[in-house]
Amino acid sequence: MSFQSSEQLVHDRINLARLVRRLEKTIAAENWDAEQLPPRATWIKTQQTLQKLKYARKLLDNVELHESDQGAFRRYEELRETLAHLHNVVAEVDERVAPPPTRPVPILPTLPLPKPTRPAPVPSIRISEEHVGAQGTISGDENGPNTARELLLSPSDTNTLLDSAPVSATLLPADPPSATPSTKAAPAFLQNSSALQEELSAQLAQMATQLKRNAQHFSESLEKDKALVQETQGKLERNHDVMSKERVRVRDHHSKSWGTTWLVMLSLMVAVVGFVLTFFIIRLT
Repeated sequence: MSFQSSEQLVHDRINLARLVRRLEKTIAAENWDAEQLPPRATWIKTQQTLQKLKYARKLLDNVELHESDQGAFRRYEELRETLAHLHNVVAEVDERVAPPPTRPVPILPTLPLPKPTRPAPVPSIRISEEHVGAQGTISGDENGPNTARELLLSPSDTNTLLDSAPVSATLLPADPPSATPSTKAAPAFLQNSSALQEELSAQLAQMATQLKRNAQHFSESLEKDKALVQETQGKLERNHDVMSKERVRVRDHHSKSWGTTWLVMLSLMVAVVGFVLTFFIIRLT
Protein backbone atom coordinates (compact mmCIF):
# COMPACT_ATOMS: atom_id res chain seq x y z
CA MET A 1 0.00 0.00 0.00
CA SER A 2 1.40 3.43 -0.94
CA PHE A 3 1.80 6.34 1.43
CA GLN A 4 -1.17 8.19 -0.07
CA SER A 5 -3.45 5.13 0.24
CA SER A 6 -2.51 4.63 3.89
CA GLU A 7 -3.22 8.29 4.63
CA GLN A 8 -6.62 8.02 2.90
CA LEU A 9 -7.42 4.88 4.92
CA VAL A 10 -6.65 6.72 8.17
CA HIS A 11 -8.89 9.61 7.09
CA ASP A 12 -11.69 7.16 6.23
CA ARG A 13 -11.50 5.57 9.68
CA ILE A 14 -11.69 8.93 11.42
CA ASN A 15 -14.50 10.19 9.17
CA LEU A 16 -16.48 6.96 9.66
CA ALA A 17 -16.46 7.21 13.44
CA ARG A 18 -17.38 10.91 13.38
CA LEU A 19 -20.12 10.42 10.78
CA VAL A 20 -21.78 7.56 12.68
CA ARG A 21 -21.79 9.56 15.94
CA ARG A 22 -23.21 12.62 14.15
CA LEU A 23 -25.93 10.55 12.49
CA GLU A 24 -26.92 8.96 15.80
CA LYS A 25 -27.25 12.37 17.45
CA THR A 26 -29.12 13.87 14.49
CA ILE A 27 -31.65 11.04 14.16
CA ALA A 28 -32.18 10.82 17.91
CA ALA A 29 -32.71 14.59 18.26
CA GLU A 30 -34.91 14.96 15.17
CA ASN A 31 -38.67 15.07 15.76
CA TRP A 32 -39.91 13.09 12.77
CA ASP A 33 -43.54 13.08 13.92
CA ALA A 34 -43.91 16.87 14.19
CA GLU A 35 -47.22 17.91 12.66
CA GLN A 36 -46.23 21.53 12.10
CA LEU A 37 -43.52 20.46 9.65
CA PRO A 38 -44.83 19.88 6.07
CA PRO A 39 -44.40 16.36 4.69
CA ARG A 40 -42.28 17.53 1.77
CA ALA A 41 -39.70 19.14 4.08
CA THR A 42 -39.60 15.97 6.16
CA TRP A 43 -39.16 13.90 2.99
CA ILE A 44 -36.23 16.09 1.89
CA LYS A 45 -34.61 15.61 5.31
CA THR A 46 -35.06 11.85 5.14
CA GLN A 47 -33.55 11.73 1.65
CA GLN A 48 -30.50 13.70 2.84
CA THR A 49 -30.11 11.39 5.84
CA LEU A 50 -30.38 8.30 3.64
CA GLN A 51 -27.63 9.66 1.39
CA LYS A 52 -25.39 10.19 4.44
CA LEU A 53 -26.11 6.64 5.63
CA LYS A 54 -25.21 5.33 2.18
CA TYR A 55 -21.91 7.22 2.29
CA ALA A 56 -21.21 5.86 5.78
CA ARG A 57 -21.76 2.28 4.58
CA LYS A 58 -19.39 2.96 1.68
CA LEU A 59 -16.70 4.18 4.09
CA LEU A 60 -17.27 1.12 6.28
CA ASP A 61 -16.84 -1.25 3.34
CA ASN A 62 -13.64 0.52 2.28
CA VAL A 63 -12.17 0.38 5.79
CA GLU A 64 -13.09 -3.29 6.24
CA LEU A 65 -11.54 -4.17 2.90
CA HIS A 66 -8.09 -2.84 3.89
CA GLU A 67 -8.23 -3.81 7.58
CA SER A 68 -5.59 -6.27 8.82
CA ASP A 69 -6.36 -6.18 12.56
CA GLN A 70 -8.72 -9.02 13.51
CA GLY A 71 -9.86 -7.24 16.67
CA ALA A 72 -11.29 -4.31 14.70
CA PHE A 73 -13.85 -6.40 12.81
CA ARG A 74 -16.05 -6.70 15.89
CA ARG A 75 -16.19 -2.91 16.19
CA TYR A 76 -17.00 -2.64 12.49
CA GLU A 77 -19.81 -5.16 12.91
CA GLU A 78 -21.29 -3.01 15.69
CA LEU A 79 -21.07 0.03 13.43
CA ARG A 80 -22.81 -1.91 10.65
CA GLU A 81 -25.66 -2.89 13.00
CA THR A 82 -25.99 0.73 14.14
CA LEU A 83 -26.18 1.94 10.53
CA ALA A 84 -28.79 -0.72 9.72
CA HIS A 85 -30.94 0.37 12.68
CA LEU A 86 -30.68 4.05 11.70
CA HIS A 87 -31.51 3.18 8.08
CA ASN A 88 -34.64 1.29 9.16
CA VAL A 89 -35.85 4.25 11.24
CA VAL A 90 -35.27 6.81 8.50
CA ALA A 91 -36.63 4.53 5.75
CA GLU A 92 -39.86 4.04 7.69
CA VAL A 93 -40.33 7.80 8.02
CA ASP A 94 -39.40 8.32 4.35
CA GLU A 95 -41.97 5.76 3.23
CA ARG A 96 -44.65 7.50 5.30
CA VAL A 97 -43.98 11.05 4.08
CA ALA A 98 -42.94 10.30 0.48
CA PRO A 99 -45.10 12.18 -2.07
CA PRO A 100 -47.30 10.02 -4.31
CA PRO A 101 -45.88 9.43 -7.79
CA THR A 102 -47.46 11.58 -10.51
CA ARG A 103 -47.87 10.40 -14.06
CA PRO A 104 -47.14 12.86 -16.88
CA VAL A 105 -49.97 14.14 -19.05
CA PRO A 106 -50.43 11.81 -22.06
CA ILE A 107 -49.62 13.34 -25.43
CA LEU A 108 -51.64 10.96 -27.62
CA PRO A 109 -55.11 12.48 -26.89
CA THR A 110 -53.84 15.94 -27.86
CA LEU A 111 -52.76 14.87 -31.36
CA PRO A 112 -55.32 15.41 -34.16
CA LEU A 113 -56.79 12.43 -35.97
CA PRO A 114 -55.43 11.79 -39.49
CA LYS A 115 -57.76 12.60 -42.38
CA PRO A 116 -58.90 9.66 -44.56
CA THR A 117 -57.24 9.62 -47.97
CA ARG A 118 -58.96 8.43 -51.16
CA PRO A 119 -57.17 5.66 -53.06
CA ALA A 120 -55.84 6.54 -56.49
CA PRO A 121 -58.03 5.23 -59.38
CA VAL A 122 -56.69 2.18 -61.21
CA PRO A 123 -56.33 2.85 -64.97
CA SER A 124 -58.62 0.60 -67.05
CA ILE A 125 -57.71 -1.09 -70.36
CA ARG A 126 -60.20 -0.87 -73.24
CA ILE A 127 -60.19 -3.23 -76.20
CA SER A 128 -61.93 -2.27 -79.43
CA GLU A 129 -64.71 -4.41 -80.89
CA GLU A 130 -62.84 -4.89 -84.17
CA HIS A 131 -59.94 -6.51 -82.35
CA VAL A 132 -62.32 -8.85 -80.55
CA GLY A 133 -64.01 -9.81 -83.86
CA ALA A 134 -60.67 -10.44 -85.58
CA GLN A 135 -59.55 -12.68 -82.75
CA GLY A 136 -62.82 -14.65 -82.98
CA THR A 137 -62.34 -15.20 -86.76
CA ILE A 138 -58.78 -16.35 -86.36
CA SER A 139 -59.68 -18.75 -83.57
CA GLY A 140 -62.59 -20.17 -85.67
CA ASP A 141 -60.34 -20.87 -88.66
CA GLU A 142 -57.72 -22.62 -86.59
CA ASN A 143 -60.07 -25.05 -84.83
CA GLY A 144 -59.50 -27.82 -87.36
CA PRO A 145 -57.70 -31.12 -86.75
CA ASN A 146 -54.20 -29.67 -86.81
CA THR A 147 -51.23 -31.21 -85.13
CA ALA A 148 -49.14 -29.56 -82.42
CA ARG A 149 -46.53 -28.61 -84.99
CA GLU A 150 -49.08 -26.74 -87.14
CA LEU A 151 -50.41 -24.85 -84.12
CA LEU A 152 -46.98 -23.32 -83.44
CA LEU A 153 -46.32 -20.17 -85.45
CA SER A 154 -42.97 -19.29 -86.83
CA PRO A 155 -41.44 -15.85 -86.25
CA SER A 156 -42.30 -14.82 -89.84
CA ASP A 157 -45.98 -15.76 -89.32
CA THR A 158 -46.05 -13.79 -86.10
CA ASN A 159 -44.66 -10.69 -87.76
CA THR A 160 -47.17 -11.03 -90.63
CA LEU A 161 -50.04 -11.33 -88.17
CA LEU A 162 -48.92 -8.27 -86.26
CA ASP A 163 -48.49 -6.23 -89.44
CA SER A 164 -51.92 -7.21 -90.75
CA ALA A 165 -53.68 -6.18 -87.53
CA PRO A 166 -55.39 -2.79 -87.89
CA VAL A 167 -54.35 0.10 -85.77
CA SER A 168 -57.77 0.27 -84.19
CA ALA A 169 -57.45 -3.37 -83.03
CA THR A 170 -54.47 -2.67 -80.82
CA LEU A 171 -54.82 -1.94 -77.15
CA LEU A 172 -55.88 1.61 -76.55
CA PRO A 173 -54.17 3.49 -73.74
CA ALA A 174 -56.20 4.28 -70.72
CA ASP A 175 -57.60 7.70 -70.21
CA PRO A 176 -55.30 9.87 -68.13
CA PRO A 177 -56.54 9.89 -64.56
CA SER A 178 -58.15 13.03 -63.49
CA ALA A 179 -56.42 15.17 -60.96
CA THR A 180 -57.16 13.88 -57.49
CA PRO A 181 -57.03 15.79 -54.26
CA SER A 182 -54.00 13.72 -53.18
CA THR A 183 -51.69 16.58 -54.18
CA LYS A 184 -52.91 18.68 -51.31
CA ALA A 185 -50.69 19.71 -48.46
CA ALA A 186 -49.79 17.13 -45.81
CA PRO A 187 -52.28 16.75 -42.95
CA ALA A 188 -51.81 18.70 -39.77
CA PHE A 189 -50.80 15.54 -37.93
CA LEU A 190 -47.87 14.90 -40.27
CA GLN A 191 -46.85 18.56 -40.13
CA ASN A 192 -46.88 18.51 -36.33
CA SER A 193 -44.89 15.27 -36.27
CA SER A 194 -42.26 16.59 -38.68
CA ALA A 195 -41.96 19.86 -36.76
CA LEU A 196 -41.59 17.94 -33.49
CA GLN A 197 -38.96 15.67 -35.01
CA GLU A 198 -36.98 18.63 -36.33
CA GLU A 199 -37.12 20.35 -32.95
CA LEU A 200 -36.00 17.19 -31.15
CA SER A 201 -33.18 16.69 -33.67
CA ALA A 202 -31.98 20.26 -33.12
CA GLN A 203 -32.10 19.81 -29.34
CA LEU A 204 -30.22 16.50 -29.56
CA ALA A 205 -27.54 18.07 -31.75
CA GLN A 206 -27.17 20.96 -29.30
CA MET A 207 -26.96 18.56 -26.35
CA ALA A 208 -24.37 16.44 -28.14
CA THR A 209 -22.25 19.53 -28.82
CA GLN A 210 -22.54 20.64 -25.19
CA LEU A 211 -21.64 17.16 -23.93
CA LYS A 212 -18.59 17.12 -26.19
CA ARG A 213 -17.47 20.49 -24.83
CA ASN A 214 -18.04 19.31 -21.25
CA ALA A 215 -16.04 16.15 -21.90
CA GLN A 216 -13.15 18.17 -23.33
CA HIS A 217 -13.26 20.59 -20.39
CA PHE A 218 -13.33 17.75 -17.86
CA SER A 219 -10.46 15.96 -19.59
CA GLU A 220 -8.35 19.13 -19.50
CA SER A 221 -9.21 19.68 -15.82
CA LEU A 222 -8.33 16.07 -15.02
CA GLU A 223 -4.99 16.43 -16.78
CA LYS A 224 -4.19 19.54 -14.73
CA ASP A 225 -5.34 17.90 -11.50
CA LYS A 226 -3.37 14.77 -12.35
CA ALA A 227 -0.17 16.77 -12.78
CA LEU A 228 -0.81 18.61 -9.50
CA VAL A 229 -1.56 15.38 -7.64
CA GLN A 230 1.58 13.73 -9.00
CA GLU A 231 3.66 16.73 -7.97
CA THR A 232 2.12 16.72 -4.48
CA GLN A 233 2.67 12.98 -4.19
CA GLY A 234 6.32 13.42 -5.12
CA LYS A 235 6.74 16.14 -2.49
CA LEU A 236 5.06 14.02 0.17
CA GLU A 237 7.23 11.03 -0.66
CA ARG A 238 10.37 13.19 -0.51
CA ASN A 239 9.23 14.65 2.81
CA HIS A 240 8.58 11.14 4.11
CA ASP A 241 12.09 10.06 3.14
CA VAL A 242 13.61 13.16 4.74
CA MET A 243 11.59 12.66 7.93
CA SER A 244 12.65 9.01 8.11
CA LYS A 245 16.31 10.01 7.82
CA GLU A 246 15.86 12.77 10.39
CA ARG A 247 14.14 10.32 12.72
CA VAL A 248 17.12 7.97 12.55
CA ARG A 249 19.55 10.85 13.07
CA VAL A 250 17.59 12.22 16.04
CA ARG A 251 17.44 8.76 17.59
CA ASP A 252 21.21 8.34 17.28
CA HIS A 253 21.79 11.82 18.62
CA HIS A 254 19.41 11.15 21.51
CA SER A 255 21.27 8.01 22.57
CA LYS A 256 24.62 9.73 22.17
CA SER A 257 23.51 12.79 24.15
CA TRP A 258 22.20 10.61 26.99
CA GLY A 259 25.57 8.84 27.17
CA THR A 260 27.36 12.20 27.35
CA THR A 261 24.97 13.42 30.04
CA TRP A 262 25.52 10.37 32.24
CA LEU A 263 29.28 10.70 31.80
CA VAL A 264 29.20 14.34 32.92
CA MET A 265 26.99 13.54 35.91
CA LEU A 266 29.28 10.66 36.92
CA SER A 267 32.32 12.94 36.66
CA LEU A 268 30.62 15.51 38.90
CA MET A 269 29.72 12.85 41.45
CA VAL A 270 33.34 11.56 41.51
CA ALA A 271 34.62 15.12 41.96
CA VAL A 272 32.20 15.78 44.84
CA VAL A 273 33.08 12.50 46.57
CA GLY A 274 36.78 13.24 46.16
CA PHE A 275 36.31 16.73 47.58
CA VAL A 276 34.39 15.40 50.61
CA LEU A 277 37.00 12.72 51.29
CA THR A 278 39.79 15.26 50.99
CA PHE A 279 37.98 17.60 53.40
CA PHE A 280 37.48 14.88 56.00
CA ILE A 281 41.08 13.71 55.72
CA ILE A 282 42.33 17.28 56.22
CA ARG A 283 40.05 17.81 59.22
CA LEU A 284 41.02 14.53 60.86
CA THR A 285 44.74 15.00 60.40
